[in-house]
Amino acid sequence: MKKPKPVYFIPIMILLILLILFGRTFGVLFIAANIVFIFLITFLLKSYKKTMKKPRLYIGRSLIVVYGLFLLSFIAVESYLIVESEKSKVIDASEVDVMIILGAGLKGETPSKTLVSRLEAGKAVLDGNKELPVVVSGGQGEGEEIPEAEAMGRYLMENGISGDRIIYEKTSTTTYENLRNSMEVLRQQEMEDPKVLIVTSDYHVVRAEMIAAELGIDTVGHSGISPFVVRVNYFIREYFAIGKMMLDKVLTT
Repeated sequence: MKKPKPVYFIPIMILLILLILFGRTFGVLFIAANIVFIFLITFLLKSYKKTMKKPRLYIGRSLIVVYGLFLLSFIAVESYLIVESEKSKVIDASEVDVMIILGAGLKGETPSKTLVSRLEAGKAVLDGNKELPVVVSGGQGEGEEIPEAEAMGRYLMENGISGDRIIYEKTSTTTYENLRNSMEVLRQQEMEDPKVLIVTSDYHVVRAEMIAAELGIDTVGHSGISPFVVRVNYFIREYFAIGKMMLDKVLTT
């Protein structure tokens, strides 16, 4: 019985190092799935050469086609996400009527780093547009001692934004609810069909705009800058989130 070649252990070692450094993040699991898929294709093609059993060749070639199509779609979607996220960092807010900052988790009562990046991006725009109102949107999730919106409003006021400019939406738990519920709050404030500046993370801005379009909201997306590791992990996740969103739309039409 032949011993496995040392080269086969290299991907395993890489995965172990990534797991130790980053844990079971979406990015690490994505890399693991790709390695498994490539090894499966390699195994089938090598097995065919040894046994000359046609089904293994057909399956191996079919998987190559499937994997190739997946890579092409992945590259296309990720390229679009990156381009749009960069464009969303520089915007003209002079023509918008209201800002909505989307929640992104708390640690107790303290905004997460991701949420702080959104709040800072929003604050920079609010500082330059003194009459622009802002909706802080986010309910209370697991491990959070107060609604995200409450912590967000507190952060903005502590950093120089007047409390009379802040509108609270404290019930949402998803992006869809963030936008839907925020628009309902704005209607209660007698603000009908406003042009909305959505502030979120760079990796999330495209999907937020897609959801806003489904809700019939006239929007401009603006994003904060996420740390590199967070960006890599969540940009990968967004490919699958957008894919699911598009599939759901096809199945429901």
